[in-house]
Amino acid sequence: MVPFSIETHHLSHAFHNRPVLHDLNLQVPTGSIFGFLGPNGSGKTTTIRLLLGLIRSPSTAIRLMGKDSRTHRLEILSRIGALIESPALYNHLSGRDNLEVIRLARQVDQKQIDRVLGMVQLTGDAQQKVRAYSLGMRQRLGIAMALLGDPHLLILDEPTNGLDPAGIREIRELLIELSQRHGKTVFVSSHLLGEMEKMATHLAILNEGHLLFQGTMAQLQHLQLPVLSLETDHNATARALLQRAGYQLLDGGTEQLTVSVKDRPQIGAINRLLLDQGVSIYKLHMHQPTLEDLFFTLTSHPKTLENR
Repeated sequence: MVPFSIETHHLSHAFHNRPVLHDLNLQVPTGSIFGFLGPNGSGKTTTIRLLLGLIRSPSTAIRLMGKDSRTHRLEILSRIGALIESPALYNHLSGRDNLEVIRLARQVDQKQIDRVLGMVQLTGDAQQKVRAYSLGMRQRLGIAMALLGDPHLLILDEPTNGLDPAGIREIRELLIELSQRHGKTVFVSSHLLGEMEKMATHLAILNEGHLLFQGTMAQLQHLQLPVLSLETDHNATARALLQRAGYQLLDGGTEQLTVSVKDRPQIGAINRLLLDQGVSIYKLHMHQPTLEDLFFTLTSHPKTLENR
């Protein structure tokens, strides 16, 4: 088994001489759920279209399952399932008949229809017309279509777009099961940072066509120090004392101070410093930045994390 299901090497792309991807080097570990994050216009969908061969890529820039995407195109595509945003479905046909259309096009065994219906939990609704499906059911049917042919790699572009919380949870649980139980590598583009935090094993953050981060969630969190929030009886005095002591203060507003800290002993040192100087502390709270915090730090101020 190859270590990476997706690799890009200095992948760049431009539309009408306008660069949209800059020297992109992705490494998607085999068996991972890889969250591909970035603001609108960051280049995520362009990257996915390049991976799928919908846009022509430079020679040797993309390797999928260890093979060059241009010289082994047909072999590679037979091992990939993809869902780009909302699936194209025939509303007048049943869920099973929609799958049959794709099965015939991909020339796979008819037994696979029952298998994929079971995987996405649509067996009981297979004979129902798709026009009666909820949005969540339609998305699960789209994933079932992508699973026909038993692909090694799933590439999903915004699979939870427009779903309610229950539908989002269903898709999340399905993707986790596909990875953990069925051994699929899942590459998923999403704006839902909280969802990625719950299911992704690895992440990449793209902004304006540049790759800002790639690695595990633990590696991402390590980039930014925990934050200590303080409320005192005199915040201006406390701010001046902490700055003179060399602490890094962040913008916490007028009601509280926020300070980057390395560990618990630093919290104790800050507490003693302020109390020794006659500043009363009303609140002291430490929290680890969430994926949303880290995402906006990277995309808004990418250089602030460079030397950490």
